[in-house]
Amino acid sequence: RPDAKWAPGERANVIKRDDNLHPEGEFTKRPDGTWAPGERANIVRRDDNLQPEGDFAKRPDAKWAPGERANVIKRDDNLHPEGEFTKRPDGTWAPGERANIVRRDDNLQPEGDFAKRPDAKWAPG
Repeated sequence: RPDAKWAPGERANVIKRDDNLHPEGEFTKRPDGTWAPGERANIVRRDDNLQPEGDFAKRPDAKWAPGERANVIKRDDNLHPEGEFTKRPDGTWAPGERANIVRRDDNLQPEGDFAKRPDAKWAPG
């Protein structure tokens, strides 16, 4: 296959055929008008023939009062402790016992002099 530059493929020419359709007269456009709210009919309120007869039965006004409760009944049981109960002894707080700290000797000794940073005196700027 030879190395060639890209080129578009060959296409057939476009053929436009004539037609016999032609517009007759002028086109009508939408009229340019400003917006206006639509017309609404007036609201008609009809009278009714419903009339209350006599007085309405209202809920009686009652003051709050606590409800009635039954008395609490404590039944006897046959469970009784035998002997004496032992209580925790009352004692004051004291710190616990700690073992003494044991410092072991080491065999690490410095050899020679340490290189220290030179003491520089502060100066402004």
